[in-house]
Amino acid sequence: MQPVGKKQDWPVIEKQEMEVFTLLDQSGLSFHQNIDLSFRQAKQIKILLNRGTPFYQIIGRQKGQRMKRMSVLMDHFALSQAIEYDQRLQSAKEVMTRKLFSHTVYPLFIMAFATALVWFFSTTILPAFGEYSSDNNALLDSMKLFTSIFWIVLAVFALFLAVLFAFPDLDRFSVNPLFRFSLVRMTASMECAALFECTQNSSLPTSQTLSLMQNTSSFPFAALLARQWAKALNQGKSLFECIRQDSRLDALFVQFFEIGLNASIMEKMMQAYQKSALMILEKKMKRLANWTMYFAYGSVGLLAISVYQVMLAPLSILETV
Repeated sequence: MQPVGKKQDWPVIEKQEMEVFTLLDQSGLSFHQNIDLSFRQAKQIKILLNRGTPFYQIIGRQKGQRMKRMSVLMDHFALSQAIEYDQRLQSAKEVMTRKLFSHTVYPLFIMAFATALVWFFSTTILPAFGEYSSDNNALLDSMKLFTSIFWIVLAVFALFLAVLFAFPDLDRFSVNPLFRFSLVRMTASMECAALFECTQNSSLPTSQTLSLMQNTSSFPFAALLARQWAKALNQGKSLFECIRQDSRLDALFVQFFEIGLNASIMEKMMQAYQKSALMILEKKMKRLANWTMYFAYGSVGLLAISVYQVMLAPLSILETV
């Protein structure tokens, strides 16, 4: 039962207030005491609760992916269990994000800066010397082409991701190209492992497990996979059959999942897979970052050579006069 009223009538819960609430939940205080001590708009929250509005719906109305995820967890688990799983998932998400971006942010910045520098010189400064160096522009033209290709590829990839997550129910074929990259398959598998670590340990039914995965927006790849698995389950397949036959998952993850399922140690196996995958992922990201740096520094070096050739052209003309 939802309360009647406009969107702005819902109480606002800040992220820091929710963190206080999760800490107080472990102190042994009553639920209503925790609300009074945690939230500035505790009175409005209690009014909604007295009207029959579930607490998870109030949380789901808040901004931020973590609030949405907390709401989904509260819908499937008891409050204390939902808080525990949210903390686990948040920790796993932060580790994945740190491993993915810590090694790539700086190289990508250097690459973007280098290509922007090439574009700036080739379109504003060097054309002024073009009349003196009409025969020496091959290198510069090649660099301009490389710069254009870099930004076009980056824009197409960003557009592809935007379409993928804006329209998650697209035909499976439209999703496959993204999962051809081992980094994407490993990232998707790590998201699934983090979620299965919670759901399989709590003996949550398969249908509810997939429902939770589909509605957890902070793990987009896992949500995408879960949508396809839910359709397969309706056709009579088991969850393990879906996972074993899904080529979008890391093969190592499938092995860990099978062992965890057969030995009833799913939580340990999913934790072990995440650690193993993080180690492999870090090596891959370091290698990718190094290649990006090589291309970036190479672009700047070629730009310096090109500028040097163009700047010498007027001197060559003076020597022939």
